[in-house]
Amino acid sequence: MISSEDPLVDFVYYIDAKLKNAVVGENIVIDFEKDGLTTFLISRGFWDKFKENPVELLRRLESHILERLKMYDVKEVKVKYTNWPKFLKKEITEVRRVNNIGKLVVFEGVVRKITSAFSRIRNIQYHCTECGSPVEVEPVDGRIPKVACPKCGSKKFELIAEEKKDCQVIEVQEYPEGLRRQPESIKVYLYDDLVGLVYPGDKVVVAGILKEVRPPNKSYGDFVVEAISIEFVEDDLRNINLTSEDVQKIKELAKDPQIYEKLAKSLAPTVKGHDAIKQAIVLQLFGGVTKVYPNGTKRRGNIHILLVGDPSTAKSQLAESVAKVAPRSVFVDGTLMTKVGLTVTTSRDEVTGRWTIEAGALVLADNGIAIIDEIEKAKKDDLEGLERPLEQQVVNVSKAGINATLNARTSVLACANPKRGRFDRHEPIVEQIKLSPPLLSRFDLIFVLLDEPDEVRDAEIADFILSGGYEEPPIDPELFKKYILYARNNITNVELSEGAKRKLKEFYTEMRIKSKETGSIAITTRQLEALKRLTEASAKVRLSNVATEEDAERAIRIFEESIKQVAIDPETGNIDIDYAISGVSAKQRDDIRTILDIIEEFEEQTPWGASEETILAKAEEKGIPQGKALELLDKLKKEGDIFSPRFGYFKRYGR
Repeated sequence: MISSEDPLVDFVYYIDAKLKNAVVGENIVIDFEKDGLTTFLISRGFWDKFKENPVELLRRLESHILERLKMYDVKEVKVKYTNWPKFLKKEITEVRRVNNIGKLVVFEGVVRKITSAFSRIRNIQYHCTECGSPVEVEPVDGRIPKVACPKCGSKKFELIAEEKKDCQVIEVQEYPEGLRRQPESIKVYLYDDLVGLVYPGDKVVVAGILKEVRPPNKSYGDFVVEAISIEFVEDDLRNINLTSEDVQKIKELAKDPQIYEKLAKSLAPTVKGHDAIKQAIVLQLFGGVTKVYPNGTKRRGNIHILLVGDPSTAKSQLAESVAKVAPRSVFVDGTLMTKVGLTVTTSRDEVTGRWTIEAGALVLADNGIAIIDEIEKAKKDDLEGLERPLEQQVVNVSKAGINATLNARTSVLACANPKRGRFDRHEPIVEQIKLSPPLLSRFDLIFVLLDEPDEVRDAEIADFILSGGYEEPPIDPELFKKYILYARNNITNVELSEGAKRKLKEFYTEMRIKSKETGSIAITTRQLEALKRLTEASAKVRLSNVATEEDAERAIRIFEESIKQVAIDPETGNIDIDYAISGVSAKQRDDIRTILDIIEEFEEQTPWGASEETILAKAEEKGIPQGKALELLDKLKKEGDIFSPRFGYFKRYGR
C-alpha cells in the first residue's frame, strides 16, 4: 500500500483512472495541465518547493506511481512529464544566469548540434575505510570531485558501486528569426531513453536542472542543463498566435482582387520598384505543394530564387525584408559564415571529446526560408553541398560512425554579386558568379538587378528617396507573417484547373517548338516544374485549393521576366536555358564542334597538330570570325578538350 504520510499520494489517487489503463512496458505520461499536476502543486503549497528542487519531488511522485501500478500488476514502466506550464518558460538568454543554478528551467529552441552517445557515470557509492560510513558522490561534468567523509573527515574510501547511464550532449539555440543579436545557445545533457531522441534542426521544449561546469584550474565556467524531459514543438503553434480576428482579416485580404500587388508593395517598403521580383518573392513565401508519390518519389513545393546584380540595387534590403515577414527564416552572410556553413558539419566536442553533428542554415530553416546574402563568397565545399538539399530537401551525414538524414525542407533566397563588380549583359551568368551549373539549375527563378541610367526611373527613385524613402505598406508586417503562416498550414494541397493545365501546356509546347526551330533549348521539364510550383503558390495566396488560368498566367509572366534577363543568347537573340546555366549556347556548341572538326581534319599535317593559322582560316570560311575562334580555342584548352604541344599548334586529347 502507498504511505498516506506524503500529500503527493492524493495526486496519485486523483489520476488512478489513468494508472488502471497502463500497459506493461509503455511510459506513463503525466501532463502538467491536463492531469492537473500544476493545479495540485500550487493548491497544496508545493510550487516553490518544486521550483527549487524538482528532481526530489518528481522522484517521490514517481515512486508513489510505480507502487500504485504494482497493485494493477503493471511493471517495467517509466514515468514521463509533458506540457510544462507556459509561465515557467524562459528565453535561453534568461536561463543562463547564476541565480538559476540548481533550479528547474524550461525553455524552447532549435537543436543546433548533437554528439554521439556515450556512457557516463551518474553516481558513485563509497565506503569510508576509517569509520565505515557510506558516501555517495555525484560526478561534475564527467569528473569525480574530491570529497571527505561527512562523519570523520577521512579521504580514504573503498569503491562499492558506480551507476553508469547512456548519455548524449546536444546544443539548443534560440530561434534566430526576429533577433537583432547573435542567438544564445546552451548545452543539454540527455540520459537513458532521451538519448537518440532528437536531431539537429528539431524544435524542442527542454525542462531540466541548470548546472555549472568549470574546466580544471579555471576561474570561469559555463552553464549546462541536465534534462528531465524533451518535447517536440509543433511548427504551426510556435511564436505566432493566430486569433479569430486575425483569421477574419486574412480571409478578407484573400478576396481582394489587388492582393498580389498589396503583398508585393508590403515587401521592402524602403525599396522603390523591382515589382516583378517582389511578386516572385511573395509566391516564394507562400510556396507550392510538396507531393510524395506511391513509389516514394518526392516533388518539392519550395521555390528557390537567386538575385544577381550590381552594387546599390537593393539586393540585401530585399533579402532582409523577407526575414521580417517569413514565419521562420535564417539569414546568413557568405562573407561571415561560420564553420557550420549551409548544410551540416561534424566535429569533436571540446568537452566530451565525442563526435558532433552541427546543423547549418538549411537545416535550421526547415519548413521556412534560408536567406543567403553574398552566396558567391561562401566556401566551395558549402556551395557543392547545396545541390542535393535544394532539390531533395534533405541533408545526409555519414562520417565518424554518424549516419543521419536531416530535413532541409527549405526555400532559398540567395543574393550574389558579379565577379567584376558589375553585371555584363553580354556574358552568361555562370561566368560572372562563383556558382556551378548544377547549382544554378536548382533555382526556379534568377533575376538580374542592373544599375543602368534611366531618366524616368532615376527621377522616380530620386523623388522617393528625397521624400523619405519609405512607403507605408498596405499590409502590416505582423499580419503579412500571419497570412503566410495561415496559408501554408491550411492550404496543403492545390489542384490545377483544366484552364491552368492548358495554359501551362501551351506555353511549354510553344517554347519547345521554338527550341526545335532555333536549335537552342528554350525550356525543359525542370522549368515546367518551376512553373507548376509558382502556379500553386499563386492559388495559395488566395487561400484556394484550385489554381486557375489566371494563376498560371501570373506564373508565366514572372518566369518570362526571369528568363529574359538571364537566358537570352546575345549572338542570336534566342532564349537559351543552356546559355544561362552552362554558359554555352546552341550557337556556341555548333561553333565548338566546328573548331574540333577542323583540328581533327588538320592535326596530322604536322607533328605538332593543326596550326592556329589553318584553324582560323577554315573557321572563317565556316562563318566563325577570327576573334571568336580564338576565344573558343582558349575555352577548349582551359576545359581540357585540346592541348598545345607547341606554340601556335593544337591537338585533341587522346589523339
